[in-house]
Amino acid sequence: MSAPTLTKIVLNTSLPSIRRIHGIIRDKNEVEVKLLTGDQLRGRIIWIDDQCICMDASGHKIVIWQHAIAFIKG
Repeated sequence: MSAPTLTKIVLNTSLPSIRRIHGIIRDKNEVEVKLLTGDQLRGRIIWIDDQCICMDASGHKIVIWQHAIAFIKG
């Protein structure tokens, strides 16, 4: 039996939504993130990967799964 192979998932930077998020991160703009639960967070996006974003909201670092996001308003 062979060991499982590691599949690398790459963030598709050709998508307009990913380019927009990268611009928000680069410019350090504050955004409002509304979750599917109805909760809202306000702060700066620090990084994004293929599954999550990390926000600095009121001095707290918060990792949010992308599938939990309803919208990002910036």
